[in-house]
Amino acid sequence: MNRDWLEKDFYKILGVSENASLDEIKKNYKKLARENHPDLNPDNPEAEKRFKDISEASAVLTDQQKRQEYDQVRAMGPSAFGGQGGFNVDDLGDIFGNLGDIFGFGGAGRRKGQSYQTNLTISFVESASGLETKVPLRKEVVCTDCRGNGSENGTAYHTCNICGGSGQTASNQGFFSFAQPCQACRGQGNVIDKQCKTCKAQGIVIKNETVKVKIPAGVDNGTVIRLRGYGGPGDNNAPDGDLLVQIAVEPHKYFKRNGSDLILEAPLLFTEAALGATIKIPTLEKQISLKIPPGTPSGKTFKVKGEGITPQGRRSGDLYVKVYLNPPQNLSRSAKKHLESFRDQFESGDNPRDYLYE
Repeated sequence: MNRDWLEKDFYKILGVSENASLDEIKKNYKKLARENHPDLNPDNPEAEKRFKDISEASAVLTDQQKRQEYDQVRAMGPSAFGGQGGFNVDDLGDIFGNLGDIFGFGGAGRRKGQSYQTNLTISFVESASGLETKVPLRKEVVCTDCRGNGSENGTAYHTCNICGGSGQTASNQGFFSFAQPCQACRGQGNVIDKQCKTCKAQGIVIKNETVKVKIPAGVDNGTVIRLRGYGGPGDNNAPDGDLLVQIAVEPHKYFKRNGSDLILEAPLLFTEAALGATIKIPTLEKQISLKIPPGTPSGKTFKVKGEGITPQGRRSGDLYVKVYLNPPQNLSRSAKKHLESFRDQFESGDNPRDYLYE
């Protein structure tokens, strides 16, 4: 839970309604992320800021639990944090780790770094087998010239006289003494005398790098892989944020997917359907033989056990082969006469549609 949520309208940032579906949110995020990506808008700090806001909004609204918490916080307003002078908890999972900050013991407020989100497109075969690849990442890192404190050479600062370097001031309310960030040093505990020229006193700089990501076998379209610690830097030695890699799977030319099962449509010659045959069909890794019994109708589906997708740590799915008749094209005069002779001899009087007129 984050007090900033009271001031940020993630729905407005992504241009969706509060009742928007997950698909609508993802669709708008992808569109806005492409338009404002820093790589496509070099030297445009406004686009970079919008990209960060868009990524933060998507990370919250595409996570069912975080979205529910966000909606509850906005519905409750300031009372969600105890009203004026209340406390701020970054993450419900870290609530016990933050109690020291709330009641005034411990150091300055610690906030986990911002999570980033990126998209990765992989082939259908790669999604089934898994792979290890790299994704480009443009992220905030601690400035090495000032070691993150924003002052020249990391030494041009003095301890805040108001909070004595703790980064917090106490607010007495009845029995309890609540700690809040010091306004004089903005919770840093130090006041900068001369700014770092590299980061302009921000303590962070933008760095381009590549991150290795392992995609497990069996991932589906829309799967999100979390890489912990590859997001933005945390405040006051808090953990860095995470990188969320959203997977997009390209469609296959022949196969379709239903969970772990594969679906394949295969054509049959008229003679193969009528007389029966053994045909060759592909799987994702090899060719196999499929026996077609005589008199097989168009649309019949055959199940090939264990030839579907094998998700990591789970059993393999199956392959379903749906056959359909592929009538011969451009028949010669002789071939037409043979078929007409067959019709007159074996199909005379037989009408498979008679039941429609009953």
